[in-house]
Amino acid sequence: MFDLKWKLPEHLLVLGLVLLLLILTGVYMNLAPFYGRSDIMGIAYSVKSIIIIAYQLLTEHTERFARWKSLKANFILNCIEPIFWLTLIILKFMGISSFCSGSSCSVAWISAFVVIFIFVVSLHLCMLAFREYRDFKKYGPSTGP
Repeated sequence: MFDLKWKLPEHLLVLGLVLLLLILTGVYMNLAPFYGRSDIMGIAYSVKSIIIIAYQLLTEHTERFARWKSLKANFILNCIEPIFWLTLIILKFMGISSFCSGSSCSVAWISAFVVIFIFVVSLHLCMLAFREYRDFKKYGPSTGP
């Protein structure tokens, strides 16, 4: 469950879900007569996550950016992510409860469930980052891949 081999697939999964959320938010903004804070925050949080995941993937999997790799920074970033996504879940449900009609309502619900799934996966990534950082502090740098 907390094996570090899941980090890359989960990062790629979150990246795909974030891109899906961006697309759904764009569709919702075209369908709805007006849009609120949760839609704007969905775009901002998606861009933030893309930047954070890009940093982590580039520093872990390329030699050129390896000098900026920091397990402590990854741990902090991965622990902040679920907090942001939880706030977006709350904002999404507040937005749905205030206005929901027609096809824009179904898009809003789908995007809310995508955000919930992103939250769950990012929570697991937070636990993986904690384990990796704790093992680094206890045993030193790993010699594995």
